[in-house]
Amino acid sequence: MRSYLRGAEVVGVMAAMIRAMGYPARAHSSLDSHVLHVPLVLNSGLGEQSRIGESALNPFLGIRFKTTVLTTDMPLTTDKPIDVGLQTFCGSCLKCARECPSQAIPYGDKVMFNGYETWKPDTERCTSYRATNLKGSSCGRCIHICPLTKDITLDGPLLHQLGSWLGVHAMWLKPVLALIAIWLDDVLGHGNPINTKKWWLDLEVMGDKTFKYDARNYTVAAKDANRPNINPKKKIPKQQKMAYYPASTLPTPDLLAAFPLDRKQGLKHAAEAETVEEALARRARGGEKPSTYIPSYESEKSA
Repeated sequence: MRSYLRGAEVVGVMAAMIRAMGYPARAHSSLDSHVLHVPLVLNSGLGEQSRIGESALNPFLGIRFKTTVLTTDMPLTTDKPIDVGLQTFCGSCLKCARECPSQAIPYGDKVMFNGYETWKPDTERCTSYRATNLKGSSCGRCIHICPLTKDITLDGPLLHQLGSWLGVHAMWLKPVLALIAIWLDDVLGHGNPINTKKWWLDLEVMGDKTFKYDARNYTVAAKDANRPNINPKKKIPKQQKMAYYPASTLPTPDLLAAFPLDRKQGLKHAAEAETVEEALARRARGGEKPSTYIPSYESEKSA
């Protein structure tokens, strides 16, 4: 939360400065944003798409970073997308999917979702777990157990620094190094809870009715909180039931009321999702994009 707030402050000051210079500028924070951050992260060269899905992964920070965006028509020199072999790495690594407590991260290949090539997570399953988990505050397990979530500064372990340097500079070794790094990450137990860094406010929700009368009984120290160790021997399922909710199934952006999801329909959309190869073939022959890619409110306008 400190990162979110600090980012909003920084981007707000930058936007005000650019407006003072005579150019329009708008700050987009986690609280108030009119843009999708992940595509902009990819286009600006700050990261690559990861198996975690609707998240980009930075080659030096892993997935441990938060974003704010500033949009302006001020003349600027733009960066370009990067390729540090992350698609190869995530294509071989299933650790985040294996350790996800809600099994919301896909084991399979990338698909096309609303026109984007991505590893698509089951966002309903992920959100439901994070919002209703009684054995701890939220989740974030995929961030903690990712092999690229490491301290690669001079204060961090030498092995982490070496691995990061090779991962960025020795691209020709990536196919081999990725497999070694993934295996070694499990062998060394990375991703297990670190008790010395345990958050003192890591709490669990009490089922005792007395919390209605005594707030002190509402939460307790997390003696039973969800802090599992990694399980490298876990069997990967042959089939995984995922639900996707493409643009055609979503409400208008300005809707403030509840909008129940149809999970059966979501499972059907996932089963029928275009593969990357199918999408490339469709585009090559000039075929129209699937109707599921079109936002529901745009379909209503055209009708």
